[in-house]
Amino acid sequence: MNDKHLDVKNEVGETNLVCDVCVPRAKGYSVFFQDAHSMTLLLDYLKESSADEYKLINNTTVWLLEPVFFSFVDYAAVHLGEYGIEAVEAEVFNPAKNKNNKKPIHQFAKERETAWIDELISENRIITHYQPIIRMEENIPTIYGHEFLSRGLNKDESIIPPYKLFEAARVRNRVFSLDRACRLQSVRNAGIVKDKLIFINFIPTAIYVPEHCLASTFALIKELEVEPSQVVFEVVETDEVQNIDHLKSILSYYRKHGFKYALDDVGTGYNHVDKLELLDPDVVKLAIDYVNGVSKDKLKQEVALAVLQRSHAIGALALAEGVEHIDDYHFLKEMGYDLFQGYMFAKPLAVPMTDLELQSSLLQKS
Repeated sequence: MNDKHLDVKNEVGETNLVCDVCVPRAKGYSVFFQDAHSMTLLLDYLKESSADEYKLINNTTVWLLEPVFFSFVDYAAVHLGEYGIEAVEAEVFNPAKNKNNKKPIHQFAKERETAWIDELISENRIITHYQPIIRMEENIPTIYGHEFLSRGLNKDESIIPPYKLFEAARVRNRVFSLDRACRLQSVRNAGIVKDKLIFINFIPTAIYVPEHCLASTFALIKELEVEPSQVVFEVVETDEVQNIDHLKSILSYYRKHGFKYALDDVGTGYNHVDKLELLDPDVVKLAIDYVNGVSKDKLKQEVALAVLQRSHAIGALALAEGVEHIDDYHFLKEMGYDLFQGYMFAKPLAVPMTDLELQSSLLQKS
C-alpha cells in the first residue's frame, strides 16, 4: 500500500484520512530512451504541454502524466518507430522506483483501453441491483434480505456488467478504489430496503487497516441512519487471503460495530469448509458449483451436507446460492438449508422485489 494519504472530505462531509489507493489519483509514467538524441525529439513534442504534465529526469528519462503519455505513444509509433523506448508506471517524486519492470511503450495498450474505469469511479457512475434471499416461514416463501450487486453505467446510461468493471480495475490497479466505491454506493441505496437485511460485498484484500479503510463506509451508515444489525458484509474472495489473522481482524471489527458478515462461495476456490470455524460467519453461502445439479450428484450432495453441518455447528445460517432448478431447491430444503438465492426466485432487479411479488412469481411457476 502507498504510504501517502490525503485529507479529504468524505461522503458525509467529514474529514477523513483516505489513502490514494482508495481514491484514484492521476497516473504517470517514466519513459526511458536509449540515448539523448531520441530525447531531443521528445522535447519538441512536449512544447505544447504544461509544466505540470511532464518532468525531465535526466538526458534519457522523462516523467509524463498519463494523458500526455498515451498521446506520446501514438506520436512515437509514427515519428520514432518506438525503437528502444520503454516505460513504467511511476510517481513523479520517485520516477525510477519501478525501473526494473519497464516494458516497450507499445505494450501499454491494455492500460489505455481500460483507463475509462478511473473516470467511472471519480464520477460515481455505479448503480445497484437487488437479488432477493429467500427463507420459508410456515411454508410461505418470504424475503430474508437482498444482496446489493453493483453495475457500472456508461455515459449513454447503458449498463456495464460487474466482471467488466473489475477486469478493467485489475489492469489499472484500481480494484481497491472500485471495491470502496461499490460499497459506498450500496450503503447510499440502503434506504430502499426498510425491513430486510442488506448483503453488501467487499473484497478483504482491499482493506489494509479496518479503522482507516472502513471509516467512510461506517460514517455513511451512521449519517444515513442505517441500523448496523441490518447490514451483512459478504466476503468475496477473488484472491486468496494469505493472512487469515488479518481477515479475522476485519470481520471482528465488523461484528464489534454491530454488523453481521457472510462467507461467499464456500466449498470451492479459496473458501474451504475448514475456514468456517476460524472465521465464524453469521451466514454461509454454498457455492453455486455445488447447488446446480445437487439433486442428482452424490459428490455435490456430500459437499452440501458438509457445509450445512459445519454451518449449523457454529450457529450460522446455511444459504444455497445460485438455485435455478426446483429439484435442487427441494433437495436442499429437505436437507435443512435455511436460505436460498438464485434465478429460480428472481434475477438481480433494478427495484427490490417484495414478498407479495415473490409469492405471486413462484405461484405462476408452480
